[in-house]
Amino acid sequence: METANSEGGTEDESGWNCSVHPSVFFLLGTLVLTTCATAMLCGSIMTDHWEEVTWNREELEALNNYTMHMQWYLDGKVAKLLTNDEREMTVAFLVPMHGGIWTLCLSLTAEDILLLQQVGFPVVQQCVNYLADGIEGVKDYDPRTGWQHRMQNLSISCSLVCLIIIGTAALVGAFGVCQHQISAVLVTGVMYLLAASFAIFTLMIIHFKRVQSKPQVNMDPDGTMDGVVSPSGSKGTNYLLGARVFTTSWSLDLGWGGVTLCVMTSVLWILLSKIMRFNPISSMIN
Repeated sequence: METANSEGGTEDESGWNCSVHPSVFFLLGTLVLTTCATAMLCGSIMTDHWEEVTWNREELEALNNYTMHMQWYLDGKVAKLLTNDEREMTVAFLVPMHGGIWTLCLSLTAEDILLLQQVGFPVVQQCVNYLADGIEGVKDYDPRTGWQHRMQNLSISCSLVCLIIIGTAALVGAFGVCQHQISAVLVTGVMYLLAASFAIFTLMIIHFKRVQSKPQVNMDPDGTMDGVVSPSGSKGTNYLLGARVFTTSWSLDLGWGGVTLCVMTSVLWILLSKIMRFNPISSMIN
């Protein structure tokens, strides 16, 4: 049989207090939001759909102006460029790609690549790392040159710092809650705010690295050939690069969501430290 106690809670026959301090729900909400924010931000950083590279077919054909013979495959996803002479040698393949902070990948399935190899598509890696020395089959790729690649390396640095801060904050927060250390809980809130700041730097760099590029006539503005795969390494397709379309993708949206949750998480941890100053966790649960 349960009876009401003087604090407004209930007690069973054994005298156990069945009431739950309202601050416990605040603690649980903070932990849930922290988990969601960490998962979203880490998921955004580790996925490779921050930007997509596609080709505008109408603009591509207008720029080509019968300079090279063009054949389309996979329902217009991939274009094969051939020399406009009797030999018809393959110059390059124009393919869709998607990239993240770390990698650049072909937006083609393994079956698509096998079909394209029947018409001369070179054997290339499905995904490559931006920190590698070069991309086999992608013309003139040098990750150490070009304004965009310097920004790419800066975004990698910021994202690494963000991951380190998040991992450290999780350990400090767990220690603060388990050992009832108010200062550790307060530090956790500050660290999540700092992680959100570095994540914003990463997001802004990725968002503006293409926008700020200055188009040139016969040269790729960022020094790369994203979207062009050539078996011969020829440089005869520079004039077609204006037909490339760079768009942001779902990883960037996931990152902005993670930043928002990180800021909210930071506020909750700081408020939790204030609550623990007057209501220690031990008294919340008992």
